[in-house]
Amino acid sequence: MITTQQIIEYLSENVTDPVPKFIMQKEIYKEPVDNPGYQNAFNQINHSKWYHELVEEQWEDGSWGRFHSQDSKAAKKQKFVTTESALRRALQLGLSKDVPIIAKCIKKMEQYVRGEESWTDRIEMHKDGGKSHLYCRPFLTAANISLFDPENLVVKPIREIFVNTLKISLSKGYFNEEAWIEENRNYRGPGLDGWNIYPLMILQSAECMSEELQRQYLDYIWHRKGGLYYLPSFPAAEKKNAEDKNFHLWLYLLECLCGFSLFSEFMHDDVLPHLLSEIDRIICEDVILTPAGNVRYSESWRDKSNLKTDVILRIARIIVRC
Repeated sequence: MITTQQIIEYLSENVTDPVPKFIMQKEIYKEPVDNPGYQNAFNQINHSKWYHELVEEQWEDGSWGRFHSQDSKAAKKQKFVTTESALRRALQLGLSKDVPIIAKCIKKMEQYVRGEESWTDRIEMHKDGGKSHLYCRPFLTAANISLFDPENLVVKPIREIFVNTLKISLSKGYFNEEAWIEENRNYRGPGLDGWNIYPLMILQSAECMSEELQRQYLDYIWHRKGGLYYLPSFPAAEKKNAEDKNFHLWLYLLECLCGFSLFSEFMHDDVLPHLLSEIDRIICEDVILTPAGNVRYSESWRDKSNLKTDVILRIARIIVRC
């Protein structure tokens, strides 16, 4: 089976564009920020096509317009239809909280959480006249901040609410969905169930729960047959091959889980060997790959060779977290 070192050697020989080079320095080589190689790669990404897309569409207030709900009547065709979609793209590019456009957006999001500013989104009425949508906005905003700055002071109180709800839901030794829903109603309505992406966003990359609690939660998430809300409708445990139309969705699900400290436990015996095998196949065989939606690293991403390298790099970013 191919080794991680062989994968790194392949990428080192084939990565050429600014974004994948920066990701290699930051996440694969794990170079310190004051390393000349890191600094050079970071300077290059500032001149890249993908970074400039983010810069050009950011509003003066630090947002990218609406936060969560797309404006279907917007006169201008936007690459980033919401602030959330722009932040997801920034994560794909490997940008951190210290990058000016991200730091500016975090300040705006902090104002949302503190109630000093309000989203420009329309109110989603749901079945309660919009009450739950208004109530869940600080939770959704804090979860997005947490992806870049998990120790941010406005995030911690909201995370504690999620942790307490999680403890109640797992009090019988298994994840009780009805218990989560009932506790959820007490403070924010039905918009943020425990199988939703937002609790995942805010509960990882922080020392906020015991290993036992985290293991029980991840076991539930890993095997949930119906998948997760805002995420694929199949479980993380259900492996996909590179040719599968759902392969990139499956990788996205793994990306959304890799910030948990126990992520490697769930990857090690089954999924990790499978991903290594898929990389080996992609390198050695003529595997027919499909573009990964908006997950584009190389600027000439339609080129067959660049697409191959981009997919391998995307998998490698997951593997190095194991």
